[in-house]
Formats: sequence, C-alpha cells, structure tokens
Amino acid sequence: MTNEQLIKKMKEDMNMRNFSKYTYDSYLGKTKDIMRYFGEKRLEEVTIEELREFLLKYLEDERKLSDRSINYYNSVIRFIYEVTLDKVLNKKQLPMRKKKKTVYKVLTKEELSTFFNVCDNFKFRTIFMLVYGSGLRIGEVANLRVEDIDSKNMRIFVREGKGNKERYTILPKQSLEMLRRYWSQYRQHRRRGRIFLSESGKAITVGVIREHFRKYRRKAKINEKATVHTLRHNFATDLIERGATLIQVKELLGHSNIRSTMAYVHVANIELELESPLDVFMKEEK
Repeated sequence: MTNEQLIKKMKEDMNMRNFSKYTYDSYLGKTKDIMRYFGEKRLEEVTIEELREFLLKYLEDERKLSDRSINYYNSVIRFIYEVTLDKVLNKKQLPMRKKKKTVYKVLTKEELSTFFNVCDNFKFRTIFMLVYGSGLRIGEVANLRVEDIDSKNMRIFVREGKGNKERYTILPKQSLEMLRRYWSQYRQHRRRGRIFLSESGKAITVGVIREHFRKYRRKAKINEKATVHTLRHNFATDLIERGATLIQVKELLGHSNIRSTMAYVHVANIELELESPLDVFMKEEK
C-alpha cells in the first residue's frame, strides 16, 4: 500500500468510527508528520526499530515534546498499523509513556489582565476571553457557529468537543457583548456559519489562533509554557476556587472522567449559582 493509498483508507477508517472533526484532522496531521520523517519510504515497510527511533530520538530528543504529545503520536501509529494496515503491532516494543501526575499551570490575575490588555486585535481578544470565560478547547472555539450561542439561557452549545461529545457551557455576559460587536463587523460572511473567520472570510484555524496567542504572550512577557489551553485551566481553577462542585466543572469542561477534573481541586466544593470567571474578572477590572 502506497502512502497515498494509506491516507485514503485511513480517512475511511476514521469516518467509519465517526471521529470528531478535531480528532480526524489531528490524526491526519500527525500521520503526515510521520510520513515526512520517513521520506520516500512507505509506512508499511517501516520497522519497529525505526518507529522506536522516531518516538525516542526524534520526538523526545530533537523536538523535546512532552510525554503526552509523544503518547498521542504513539496512538496515531497504533491506528495506522493495527487499523488501516491491519497488521499485528508489537506494542511491548512501543509502550505508552507513563504519565506523570499533572499539576496544571495557570496565569495569575495580573498576568491575565496584562495579556488581555495587549491583545490589540479585537477578534483575537474576543476569542481568548471566550476561551477563559467558557472553558473552551482551541478546536471548540474555532468551530463555533452562530446557532451555538444561546443568549436567552446564557450558554454555549459545544457540538464538536473532544471524543465527539456535545455539551453546554457558560456564556459570559462580557463575551456576548463582544460577540455582538464582532459579528456586526462581518455581516457579509454570515452565510458561512462559523463565527470566527480569517481575513479571507474562511473559517479560522487552530494554527492561526495559536500563532496569535504566542505573539501576545511574548508581548505580555508571560511564561512561554503558557498556551491557549492554559486559559481553559484558569476557567476550571477559578470556578472551583469560587465554590463550584467537581461535577459542575466536569460537565462544563466536557471531561469523560471525574479524575481529570480533580486535578483542579483547590478548596472544598459548595453548590452555588455559577457566574463566568470572565464576568467576575471584568467587574474587578472596573
């Protein structure tokens, strides 16, 4: 099977399993990364030893990727060989890296304030405030559509979440005002469906969002380890510190397992009416 044929069959295999758009695009991107590494060689001919070298020497030593990222590539490799190529893969020689206990990094209130203030592009300021105010993943904010914004009930419908799961999360009052202002500037693109568009009028990509985050992060002189996902960590942490229960935060984040949410625990949980951290943040700013 040529690499071109492999890509074609892999797309069919992912469609058969109803992968979310985010996972579908991510798996394809990682597969093309792997193909570039091995050059003209067909993936069907790559040996276990060569795959080990890719994971250990290239991803870990050269690219300095995290254990989580290396495991993601490993998952893609397993899908390629076990599903698309229908081969028996010796997973004992390609083990998943043992996960370290995660301690999420979050920005301080001063760092958040500085970061939002240096965002001189209104579109990206709207995006980043929405990620923080609603706890969205980067792919989720990129895929937002007009019909996902429920201003009557002040909530956002997340239709293409991780694992293709759907959920509702908080719509901050501040973000609703910003979205209305932003949307009024793009009336000519309303038929396209997506809220956030590129300069050409096409749906914005996660790569462009990351690129602008890094630009404003440098401008704000914030730790380079901070990513767009850090704003989501801030959302969860701030809610728990203000008394939200683990179950509430789990549902808002779209976690499958409560253990993922427990990493955010700082104080005892209490039941309360939740207000978005972004709205509280803006009140404090004033």
